[in-house]
Amino acid sequence: MKPQPHRLDPASYPLKVTVPSRFRDLDTLGHINNVAIGSFYEEGRAALNRTAFPPEFRREHGMRMLIADVHIAYLAEAHYPGDIEVCAGIGHMGRTSYRIDLALFQNGACVGVCETVLVNTDGENPAPIPEEGRAALEALAVRGG
Repeated sequence: MKPQPHRLDPASYPLKVTVPSRFRDLDTLGHINNVAIGSFYEEGRAALNRTAFPPEFRREHGMRMLIADVHIAYLAEAHYPGDIEVCAGIGHMGRTSYRIDLALFQNGACVGVCETVLVNTDGENPAPIPEEGRAALEALAVRGG
């Protein structure tokens, strides 16, 4: 996955979370390993979902989001110690699903991008995203694409 230029700019993303790298994230080569990189994306994804759909909103509407697809592109090494800025926004929205576009930045450089598709379900089957939820997702759209 070769990212579009706007995906490499933190200003394109409406939501940002800073996560410190941890010693345990290192591999034998001395950089943050690919499994740990996935956990940084998870922090951004969770922050975006909590922003768009607070727990009480999900309960009221019977929403249960499931991850359907994840794509990660590793663009550069990330290091310890150092903070990772996780940037997130909505890249696409359908009737029952949406795609979160994420990027990781360390010291101003983009070290990777990720796309995650989530499907809203009623617990068993895909279910339409409630209108108020759609508005919340639209407010979190990635800019520049």
